[in-house]
Amino acid sequence: MNDLYAHSLDMVVAADAVWSALPARIDLLAAELARTRQLAHSVGVRPGEHPAGDDLERITRALTALREQVISDPLAFWQRAEGSSAPGGGRAHTDRYDREARALEEVRREIDAVLTVRQDAEARLGRLRDVLSRADRTLAEARIGRGEVLAKIAASEVPAVSGPPTALQEQLAMASDYRRNAQWHRLSPLLESLEEKAEDELLRARESLTAVTAPLAVRAELRGRLDAYKAKVARHGHAEDPLLVERYDAARRMLWSAPCDLRVAEQAVLRYQQAAAEVLAPRSRSRAGPPTGGGEA
Repeated sequence: MNDLYAHSLDMVVAADAVWSALPARIDLLAAELARTRQLAHSVGVRPGEHPAGDDLERITRALTALREQVISDPLAFWQRAEGSSAPGGGRAHTDRYDREARALEEVRREIDAVLTVRQDAEARLGRLRDVLSRADRTLAEARIGRGEVLAKIAASEVPAVSGPPTALQEQLAMASDYRRNAQWHRLSPLLESLEEKAEDELLRARESLTAVTAPLAVRAELRGRLDAYKAKVARHGHAEDPLLVERYDAARRMLWSAPCDLRVAEQAVLRYQQAAAEVLAPRSRSRAGPPTGGGEA
């Protein structure tokens, strides 16, 4: 009789502990779920259209089933403590509840991300338009530079320049449509993808501009070097030296003619530099003074 009473008491205490612990927590989570579903619906996160909408449906079904099972069979959610002989020794098993609570929290984070997109969508779209516009202008500049190189630089291999990023422009137009129609759940991943692709496009355009205008940069460097040496020679009073004048004029004609052969022009600049160095060398030695040390007696 005592064993039956103890067993009955143990079951009553365990069932009461489960009913005290789980149904109220499930109800609170269900209320949070209802608020989350309402918020999700406001930003277009619906079942069949967004994974988070499907997750909300699954969590709703799971919580409904969990509550029914807790009420009808509380002992299925009781975990007895090992070695305990006291009535109701153990605790309520909350693994299923905890799993659904974590799933709802993940969904809420996704919806918060969509809400953030709604709040700053126009600013992000504006930045995207600016980046793509800069990429387009840079490519246009590269095409103009390529034409200039082909016309002014001889025997130069110039890479081709691609056209404007039409595919990205089409995706940007799609993103604008999503914003107008409040399809935030679709706009969010599209904006993230576009932002990465737009930066890559701008980098590619800049690299293209650098590549096609490299011969012009080399010519500009040779021109600057030639004029710098001429100024140095003039400061030392050798501006009218016949050899220097001849070599300077030869190099200048090559660098300011079209098409310019950069290899030949570079050799002409080097010849002028060598001649200038030879003219300036005696002055440098004279500034150093006479050699020191004793001579023969």
